[in-house]
Amino acid sequence: MTRCVATGVLVIALLAAPPAARPNGEQPPSAVQQPSTRFERFVLSGCSPCVRESHPVKKVAIPPLTFPAFPRFKAGTRSRAGEIAFEVVRAWELGRAGRQALAVRVALSVAAVQSNEPVQIAAGVLDAEHVGALADAVSEMAKAAVVALPDAGPDSIDIDFHGGSLRVGVIRIRGDAVAYIQAGDVPTLALRPVWEVPVTLYLPVSELPALTAAIAEVMAKMQRLRGSY
Repeated sequence: MTRCVATGVLVIALLAAPPAARPNGEQPPSAVQQPSTRFERFVLSGCSPCVRESHPVKKVAIPPLTFPAFPRFKAGTRSRAGEIAFEVVRAWELGRAGRQALAVRVALSVAAVQSNEPVQIAAGVLDAEHVGALADAVSEMAKAAVVALPDAGPDSIDIDFHGGSLRVGVIRIRGDAVAYIQAGDVPTLALRPVWEVPVTLYLPVSELPALTAAIAEVMAKMQRLRGSY
């Protein structure tokens, strides 16, 4: 009788135990994925009743890009024009304005084939405390993109900044450089070759300074919002 009871307890314990992590680091299918930013976690579990605000800051128009000989792109292939929209989002608890969270939301759009109107393909969120690091990274990428590579150097180089649900980078293949921005499940995006991610907006590296300037405007807007309550 005692043996049966012990066996039953063991079975219950095994059924109740959380699924083990996979050896390659991936989460099992049943695992609940947590939001990638502090802002989103605050909105979901730390802010009720919650007030959410949106403050559009800047839209950066991206001209069509003529690709060099890149994987999955023939030399001379042209991308569609695009747009990167930056907005500051803030959430605060009603009646307790001091409990707030700030982030930047970045929406990626490309021009529709027939109407040429922007169509959103993805959006990502980055917490306020990481926006300065993003600005510094994009500025450094612009410099790195134009540095000559040694003849015996690597065939390809990928430089990226990733945080929250946003990834920005520069890829160089045989001396040719293209900038890109992606949004979504960053841990998955960062482990895949850039050209295998469909939600990618490509841009000339010459547009990186305009991107840096837009991020600086985002930081200034956040600073003003912090002092408004």
